Amino acid sequence: MIVIPILSLALAAAFFLIFGGIGLIGLLFELAAEGLTPSETESIQESGIIIFEVVEYVHNFLIGTVLFITTVEPFQLFIREINFPNWLKIDSTEELENNLIGVTVVVLAVNFMGAMFVGGVQTENLLNYGVAIALPIAALRAWSSKTNKEAV
Repeated sequence: MIVIPILSLALAAAFFLIFGGIGLIGLLFELAAEGLTPSETESIQESGIIIFEVVEYVHNFLIGTVLFITTVEPFQLFIREINFPNWLKIDSTEELENNLIGVTVVVLAVNFMGAMFVGGVQTENLLNYGVAIALPIAALRAWSSKTNKEAV
C-alpha cells in the first residue's frame, strides 16, 4: 500500500524538477535571444516580471526537492534504509510537516511577489491580498511552534 504514495510523490517531484528545468532553460534562451542588456524602453515592471519568472522556477525546484525528500522518508520508514547525509535524514513525521509548512510559506510569498510584480491584484486590493496571505503564514507558524514545544 505504501508503494502507491511513494511512486506518486516521486512522479510529482520529477515533474516539478524536470519541467521547472526545461522552463528555466527556455526562459534563459528567450532572454538571450532578446539580448542580455535591457533596452531603454524596457520598464521597471518588465524587468520585475523577468525576476519573478526566475523566482517561480526556483520555487518549482524547491517544491520538487521537498517532494523528493517527502518521497524518500516513507520509503526509508517502511521499506528499506537508504544511506543519506545526516542533514537529509528526517526522523519523524513532525519534521516532514515542518518541511511542508516551510514550502507552503514560500509558495504564499511567491504568489504575493507575483501580485506585486505582475500586477495580478489591483493596487487598492494589494493590502487585503497581503493580509490574506499573512494570516495563514501566521497560523502555520503558531501551529508549528506549538507542535515543536510539545515534542520537547
